Amino acid sequence: MSKQFVEITGFKEVLHKIVLLGDEKSKRKEVEKILGQVANSSVKAAKQLAPVSKKPHVQKRKGQAFGVYITPGTGKKSIGKKTMRRAKNPTVYVSPRSTRKADGWYLRQFVIPGTKKIRANSFIDSAYNQTKGGVTADAEKRVARYIQKQINRLSNA
Repeated sequence: MSKQFVEITGFKEVLHKIVLLGDEKSKRKEVEKILGQVANSSVKAAKQLAPVSKKPHVQKRKGQAFGVYITPGTGKKSIGKKTMRRAKNPTVYVSPRSTRKADGWYLRQFVIPGTKKIRANSFIDSAYNQTKGGVTADAEKRVARYIQKQINRLSNA
């Protein structure tokens, strides 16, 4: 039985094109952008399910002499998405954030986990369960489109 050798031509050119495709940083940035767009439906659902206090109140944290005046709906305004920069894989998560326009500290500390007096309210989990099928499918489609676009760009180069 004789051995047949197959010679592949053009391998160096393909390897060069793969290197030209881009560095890891730009690929990661593009995937994070896609995940951020896909997470918008989860943000919208979480804002709809977020609890709102019935009246304005003063929130005093440890070490503060005077409290902060909180208007109803501040926690709802604070819900947003955050990109995990140090994570190994591109990750975007939805949670109450502390920003200049709205402080989600109270939601993060007391409402979601609950206390002795306040029952836990896992509205973030409910929002995730409402949107997870759509988010996963949409993310898959968008990432596949991005990869196909890069392959087309590579083959034309």
